[in-house]
Amino acid sequence: MLSFYSEPQKWMRGKGRITIQCGCCYNFTRDRLGNPPGILRYDEVDPLPFEIKKMIKRMVRWGILSADCIPNSCIINIYEEGDCIPPHIDHHDFVRSFCTVSFMSKSNILFGREIDIVRPGEFRGSVEIPLPVGSKGNGADLVKHCIPGVPHRRVSVTLRRMDDSKVPHGFQPDLEFEELRPY
Repeated sequence: MLSFYSEPQKWMRGKGRITIQCGCCYNFTRDRLGNPPGILRYDEVDPLPFEIKKMIKRMVRWGILSADCIPNSCIINIYEEGDCIPPHIDHHDFVRSFCTVSFMSKSNILFGREIDIVRPGEFRGSVEIPLPVGSKGNGADLVKHCIPGVPHRRVSVTLRRMDDSKVPHGFQPDLEFEELRPY
């Protein structure tokens, strides 16, 4: 098995970012095979890496993540200067809440029922919140959110729990998380 890695063609400023997915492979849009957005149930990817599991355990023990919704998948986004994530609401194949941890550089996140695309990698929404290095935030269900073109290289790790009815065929739950509780 291999983690799912994707790197889009950089055909214009603000387009794409490198992604590494563990636990499940997630399709952001309808792909060229006709698969709709959501968890691809027949694709095999690596389970969560040791370092990510260690981070999850600490965050649950410290009460940052709920013991009722322990993540079993993650996506690592690697941004170069100008890369972005366009406006979206996260897919319901993942239960709420989930968490994104930001590394390497400060960035902003925009929220709004409507988010305007000003130009590639630039957006205008109702609320803009800075995400400093080391920040953690929960995903939203009611409004769209996006990451405008980042000013510097950035890495984020989004931790999510798959809906039990959507897990990939052959997925094995991590026994290390069975008895995990806050301190």
